Amino acid sequence: MLATILSLVLGSTIATPIQVDGEGYMRFAQGDQIVFAKHTELTWSAGKVISTDGLPVWPLVKVEREPRELSVDLQGHIQAVYSNEVIEVGRLVLSIFPDDIRPVVSGKFLKIYGDSKLVEPGEGLAGVIRPWSSQKAEESYVRVHLDTEESPIKTQSDSITQIKKVAKTDHIADEAWIKNGGIEIAFPDISSMSGTDIKLGEVADIYAPESQLRALAEISLGNAPTFGVPRVLDRYLINSRLKTAGFDIAKVRISGPVRIQIKRVGQTITQQMFINTAIASISEQYPSFEPETTKPVPDLEAPEGTLDLRAEQPLKSGSNLSVTVVAYVDGKRVNSRTLTFVNKSVPITLSNGDSVTVIVISRDVRVESTAKVKKVDRITGQVTVELATGKELVGTLNKEGKVEVQL
Repeated sequence: MLATILSLVLGSTIATPIQVDGEGYMRFAQGDQIVFAKHTELTWSAGKVISTDGLPVWPLVKVEREPRELSVDLQGHIQAVYSNEVIEVGRLVLSIFPDDIRPVVSGKFLKIYGDSKLVEPGEGLAGVIRPWSSQKAEESYVRVHLDTEESPIKTQSDSITQIKKVAKTDHIADEAWIKNGGIEIAFPDISSMSGTDIKLGEVADIYAPESQLRALAEISLGNAPTFGVPRVLDRYLINSRLKTAGFDIAKVRISGPVRIQIKRVGQTITQQMFINTAIASISEQYPSFEPETTKPVPDLEAPEGTLDLRAEQPLKSGSNLSVTVVAYVDGKRVNSRTLTFVNKSVPITLSNGDSVTVIVISRDVRVESTAKVKKVDRITGQVTVELATGKELVGTLNKEGKVEVQL
């Protein structure tokens, strides 16, 4: 019952149990204070990485799409695992306390009073992050609390915030440089982005005083690249955009490749998805139609968002049927493909005036006679015949070359 309730509240992401193997403590936000844990289980909810009791990792690690699961390596790098990709989304920050400060058991929790040093997993005695095998669900969270008045969540140490989206680097910020008004911008070898405008905060890790972060993150580096074709930016352009935005480039350090590659991420629409949509739209009226060709066709890359494939009214052309399928993302038309279908059972050998055998079927009664072909619909495969009495009937050609008419 508890697992069911948690899945409804927190989503379907598989929980990842982890622990700190060393002197450090993991950090989480609870109201206006920071709380700590030696071990926990991470999951996803409402765009954030959280513990399974609902506390977000601090500093916040944002993940816009719900992943299938999360993974954490020894250095605390958090990866969102999807069915077709793995994206690095953030990194854990640990706290280390002086030797003379130790937690005191207080009921379910551990309390600790005193200042801590912020470090990253793998640094000094902080320790590394390893999988944790929890024995009992009720013992899953051993937290170390600081009283609100002694540990406000807005501390000077927390003012050095990192903007992380899809892109991720292993850059370690120079805290002294940042505290003196400096800015550090770290690019990975290849930066990924979505949307139509390249924002600095989406393609790089930014370290700066908190008051400058939002403005830095919103700096535009130009139009997004075409899907499948990376765009290359150089540091001259980066510095130019920073200067235009009012920042002193003498206070900016840029790390990463000299020539920065930006690729646009989205979603793939396969040719089969287009075909399936077209078939569903014509199946009732044209059940025997099949795609004209099965040659491989490249997939289509589209922006991220809610995908909706809609088939337009089919058009007849000779013995073929053309169906245009339009791709909409978040209600906006982004692309389309036109597919051609043919009816393999069309009686293409018949012509007007030909004599043909007609089988009139009414329940269990079958009556054969001869008639002349009056009309052949090479789209639907229907044949109109005229009996010797002058009566016209409409039927379909069977494998024996006879026209079957169902009454």
